Amino acid sequence: MRHAVRRTAATLLLDLRRQAVGGYWLVAVLVGAVAAGMVRGSGVEPTRWWPILLLGELTVTCFYFAAVQVLAERGEGVLTARALTPTREEEYLAALMLSLGVLAVVESAVLVLVTGDAPRHWPALIAGVLVLAAFEVLYGVIVVAGYDTVAAFLLPSGLWTAVFIVPVLPLVGLGGGWWLWLHPLQPAVILVEVAFDRATGALAAPAVVVGALWAAVGMVAARRRLHAMSIEAGEKS
Repeated sequence: MRHAVRRTAATLLLDLRRQAVGGYWLVAVLVGAVAAGMVRGSGVEPTRWWPILLLGELTVTCFYFAAVQVLAERGEGVLTARALTPTREEEYLAALMLSLGVLAVVESAVLVLVTGDAPRHWPALIAGVLVLAAFEVLYGVIVVAGYDTVAAFLLPSGLWTAVFIVPVLPLVGLGGGWWLWLHPLQPAVILVEVAFDRATGALAAPAVVVGALWAAVGMVAARRRLHAMSIEAGEKS
């Protein structure tokens, strides 16, 4: 266990360095600040719309950034080299989730603070962002494993992310119900609503539990896809 934590921490540091050098942090914070400025300038009350706003922002920060990083590392031979080390797929994925999760929390904080609409319950917002980040990162890995280049991935990526909008459909009057809990991003939406007093706090604990279960399912699927991706990259090199 101790060695696994050390390997994950080492991978996390490498990810943070790569993302900083690659401009991930700069892009995320700037996009968050610009989006916040636009929301504030529009005069719209953002409290009701935070699930939609954060979902849109973090789709780039988590889903796309994760997918692009994995593709880049496959092209550079990093995935093949990692397969020859003691680092396991789940440790690699955990580090990727943590690094982009931290970035997502910072970007979300910038967004809500610049708009002047700070959450009433910060822990719920942070939990919601982390649940959202975890699933989107894992989903990004699952999806991108089927592509060889960034260009090939980006073209149909809008179709892959279209499913993200389902949990926020009730916000625009398009129905709702218990079945929304079957969607992996519903726990994150609930936690964001709890953060802004748009949902009862009693839903926070169930949302965290269900979100963790979905993340576990995503981890299993992403681990298998990453393993196959690493083997394929090794065969081509």
